[in-house]
Amino acid sequence: MKTELISTVFLSEKRKNTLIMLLSGPATIDEIKQSINGTTSAIMAQVKILLEQGLIEQVDDEYRLTHVGQIIMKKIKPLIEALNIVEGNKEFWDSRDLGTVPDYLLDKIGDLGDVTIHEPDLNHLFEPPKELLTSLKQTKNVCTFYSYFCPTCPCNYSELAKKEVNYNLILTRPVYERLRDEYTEQHNAIVESQNSHLFICNEDIITPGAISVTDNLLLLSFFNKKGFFDHKKVLSFEESARQWGREYFYYYKQFCEEVT
Repeated sequence: MKTELISTVFLSEKRKNTLIMLLSGPATIDEIKQSINGTTSAIMAQVKILLEQGLIEQVDDEYRLTHVGQIIMKKIKPLIEALNIVEGNKEFWDSRDLGTVPDYLLDKIGDLGDVTIHEPDLNHLFEPPKELLTSLKQTKNVCTFYSYFCPTCPCNYSELAKKEVNYNLILTRPVYERLRDEYTEQHNAIVESQNSHLFICNEDIITPGAISVTDNLLLLSFFNKKGFFDHKKVLSFEESARQWGREYFYYYKQFCEEVT
């Protein structure tokens, strides 16, 4: 039975997607058809299998998960989402050092949802992605962590501070010291802003490349397994990804001291 149920869920995309859809609530066959893009006959064939396996039930014109179906899908959905993340960009994730991510967030890696891997060309290696720059012009809240120095970032930091955006910025000590010593005006703008908070991360902590969370975007960068930064970044516009990113940011914030 264990093998049979696993096969029922995973050996058909239509069955898997139907079950995921029904996690959100009951649906008619037409609603299922519209959601998963299949013919009525093809969907009904898979619905019949789900009914026979006791994963769903029919009540009037609607289908819904049984209690057994809910138990199974609440456990399986995070696995499906994690597989979608990794399989969509397997070479990228295989090469990342994810040791900086705490276990409780690795368990929820599927929350990143629909991600794009940004890889700049040689003419734009040291520039933030345009999606981030656009987002920074519109956002009212930003959480940013950098463990490498981006030459264009001090101006971006100070602009946010001058606009009195609700801004939390974490830097490693070497990055902070360069900001303080070489970009004094921008550093002072951040420190003097009422809504900006600048933090220095404990040097004993292993850190990712960058985390940036705005009102509509998450950006992540990780060093590769050889310890190098190759300028590749993860972008996601999903709310679940931004929540994941905020949790990641605040995980590091606990290891910081604020600059006053």
